Amino acid sequence: MRILPSLRALQCFEAVANYESFTKAANELCITHSAVSHQIRALEAWFGKDIFVRHSGGVRLTKEGERLKSACSVALALLEDECVGIRLRAPERKLTIGCSVSFLAHWLLPRIEEFSRRVPEVVLNFQARGDVAALLGREVDALIVTDRFPSSAIKATCLTTDMIGPVCAPNCSNLPRSPHDLGEMRLLHARSRMNAWSEWSQTVGVGVDSCCGQVLDSLSLTIEAARNGVGLAIAPELLVRRDLADGRLIAPMGFVRVERSTYLYVRASNSQEADIEIFRDWLLEECRKDLPLSA
Repeated sequence: MRILPSLRALQCFEAVANYESFTKAANELCITHSAVSHQIRALEAWFGKDIFVRHSGGVRLTKEGERLKSACSVALALLEDECVGIRLRAPERKLTIGCSVSFLAHWLLPRIEEFSRRVPEVVLNFQARGDVAALLGREVDALIVTDRFPSSAIKATCLTTDMIGPVCAPNCSNLPRSPHDLGEMRLLHARSRMNAWSEWSQTVGVGVDSCCGQVLDSLSLTIEAARNGVGLAIAPELLVRRDLADGRLIAPMGFVRVERSTYLYVRASNSQEADIEIFRDWLLEECRKDLPLSA
């Protein structure tokens, strides 16, 4: 606990010291002469000594009063500057984004530095969730998901039509060149997308025994296993673009379009807010930077 007299008494003291008059100080502070006098008496009682010498023309500072005036001028000016700065400072601009861990890890986070450079005043926070209840309940400001949520309370923006395909490490043995070459390959399955191989094989029109293979807990782990040469994973082209460009993964059979898309969802009531529009425009720009490897 700080050993200090009351801030109100110090404020009254500074005014009296500046004007050398109780009356002028009272007018400056919009209080009565007696209120100023009371504060100065209380301050002198706290110090146990006089800080003013009273005379018929007003007051003058004692040696201790001069020291106190100098300290008050510095301290109160600093306090005033900081208080005004805090009061006038614009509130922090934040957006909370909900999306899957895979989308966050493989697509969004690697690009966040670019967004922060472009719009440093907007802070993005993330939650690994894709439930529309979180959006409607204002726990998140936007969702990025592949599920369709038709609702008048939600505004949807299609970011990209999904394309999927098998990916593997460049040094993968027995590199497959067509779906018919997959018989001897280890297929990797994400527990959250157990139908991925069936979806892809039905799209390309070739039967694949998708029941065998290795199951991992998430799409992120499945992609990581493919990077490390464990086997082939079915991955959305959007999530592995950088891995393909950097040579960490290859897509030996390219990608095919499937009947779903990735959407940005926001509350309809907030859809035209400036920061929402900035984030939406940036997402669209990033999604369209690279052309898909194949149609």
